Amino acid sequence: MASPAQKRVNVVVSRLIPPVLLGAVVYASYAVTKPLCIDYLIHPLPSHNRGPRVGAGAAILAIYYVLLIPMVVSYLHLYYRVLWNPGYLPLGEQKAADDESTKQWKRRRGKKSTRKPDLEKTNQADTDVERGSSSTAVGIAVQSDVWLESFYTKDVFVCQEDGRPLWCSTCCQYKTDRAHHCRELGRCVRKMDHYCPWVGGVVSETSFKFFIQFVTYTAIFCTFVLIVSAYFTAEIRRETGGVNPHWCVCIGLSGLFAFFTAGMTLSSVQMAIFNITTIENLNRRTAVWTLAIRVPEYLLERLWAAESPWAPTFRMVSYPFQTPSSPNSPQTTVNQGERHVFAILHTLPGENPFDLGSPLKNFQQIMGYNIADWLLPIKQSPCADHSSMESHFAMGPVVARLKLEAGLAPPKNGAVPQSPPSGHSHREKSPSDQ
Repeated sequence: MASPAQKRVNVVVSRLIPPVLLGAVVYASYAVTKPLCIDYLIHPLPSHNRGPRVGAGAAILAIYYVLLIPMVVSYLHLYYRVLWNPGYLPLGEQKAADDESTKQWKRRRGKKSTRKPDLEKTNQADTDVERGSSSTAVGIAVQSDVWLESFYTKDVFVCQEDGRPLWCSTCCQYKTDRAHHCRELGRCVRKMDHYCPWVGGVVSETSFKFFIQFVTYTAIFCTFVLIVSAYFTAEIRRETGGVNPHWCVCIGLSGLFAFFTAGMTLSSVQMAIFNITTIENLNRRTAVWTLAIRVPEYLLERLWAAESPWAPTFRMVSYPFQTPSSPNSPQTTVNQGERHVFAILHTLPGENPFDLGSPLKNFQQIMGYNIADWLLPIKQSPCADHSSMESHFAMGPVVARLKLEAGLAPPKNGAVPQSPPSGHSHREKSPSDQ
């Protein structure tokens, strides 16, 4: 987790960079409009000793502002999403209560807390941010029943070995699929891609589309400014032996930003066509995903009635969990029809369950389903819609194969599926945890 000093630095940077970017754009607009197009091309100064080139100047101005507008609009939309809709997961009740008590203590004291951070808890959080820890979840899981229901009402979700969703010990909350704990901000973020200092926040599922549009339009804009500034700088140097300092500054700034944003564009588009985030890409060749996949009702009915030849070779877990009995309250039971039974399956190393099997389909999950959505920074990404009852994010052929090999795929002709092939490396059979 980031230290308080680092967080203060991040806040200062997030406040300074937007004015710096705005200043660079304003300066470039002045340099291209006044010294280049007006004083050199449209109404050349006497010192240039050249005739007017109105067509060239007007064309450069038109193209410049046509490229400038989508760059600025996409940046403003990106900045708005990062600040006002970053995709934070809600804090757990325990974490929210701790934060509230800390605020009250600070108000009573009238000064900032000087309490040292708990190093043990910080280290535990660092190891917890990716896969979670089932041991820390037990004490607070009872408080998250409503949040837990958003998992087991789906057909597939990412889980731990015991079938519980991933747990963040810092936020005291279960994490939805592909969520990551941001150390700079101290919050879990849905489908976090990276922390971006240019907008002072996290680029996530709500803003990744606008980030791609921003860096793409910026790369095109800066390349155009670089070419125009370099061409006329070379021309005036041949004719007069001197250079315009404004054009030289434009060459330096546009070259720097064009190189940087072009690299970010290629990297971001690659992440989109593979349907992975920058964080997931760090270990995508070795990562093994643990998935909870719903067992169909027809299999459960035959299994409970001992009429099915289907023999599961993997761990299963039932939701909702039964509340443990106590001397003052008897153990609660759940009707069989209200239970949700899941098989705990594992992907092979390097398999991505969110890869839809086509670069175009993966790209559409981020950018939208038509060219207008790709170009216009208006609508949010389709992957930010979690209303589907199948899963939090669309699943691809990997999940379909796991269902087929485990015997969970629906029968085509009404016959009961047989036992899964023995060649696949599932876990050994174990009884249900609950």
